[in-house]
Amino acid sequence: MNDLETKRERIVEFIRKKVKEAKADGIVIGLSGGIDSALVAKLCVDALNGHEVLALVMPTKFTPKEDKNDAIEFAKSLGIEWKIRELDEIVDVLDQTVGVLLSKLSKGNMTTRLRMIFLYAFANQFNYLVAGTSDKSENFLGYFTKWGDGAVDFEPIIHLTKTEVRELAKFLEIPNRIVNKPSSPRLWKDHNAEKELGVSYKKLDKLLDLNKKTKHKRRVPSSLEEN
Repeated sequence: MNDLETKRERIVEFIRKKVKEAKADGIVIGLSGGIDSALVAKLCVDALNGHEVLALVMPTKFTPKEDKNDAIEFAKSLGIEWKIRELDEIVDVLDQTVGVLLSKLSKGNMTTRLRMIFLYAFANQFNYLVAGTSDKSENFLGYFTKWGDGAVDFEPIIHLTKTEVRELAKFLEIPNRIVNKPSSPRLWKDHNAEKELGVSYKKLDKLLDLNKKTKHKRRVPSSLEEN
């Protein structure tokens, strides 16, 4: 058994354990069309039956058409249920209700938290767990929204760097157009993760590889590193 298959099996068993411990009936995940959420969705399907995984596609005007299409097509290829929830109208209402001129960062974080609200609405309704999609590289830098994408029930890939995520995604035959897509939360026009972070994932992951004992964990209910 090669190293990538070992990683896959370990994560799959972790997902099964968390669902069983919670006595949950399945998993809900926000599917963006990017690599992290695609990998988590694939691993969740490997761990459970396809009908026990629900994908929510939650685009805004800043979501490229190809991201939306990639998310939908990938959900179809996995054989899981998927639903689209357009967020622009709700974001605009919230923006107006706040009553102050919000920066793009503030409005972007509000959008991320709105996605969390939708995920937990479905999770509560169907007794599902919300699967997180953060990886080690982004977690190390604190690149997430508190009570947004940081609000989940468990984190299947938070122990993997972005480089490891891409390697495992390729191994699991996730489409190249998703694997090779530049990472971006798509919270505003031309939003790019590496530009916002000020460092490439390649450089960051080399630093993380130099210190395998790094334990910079974010405060989430459960991650594979904690087990």
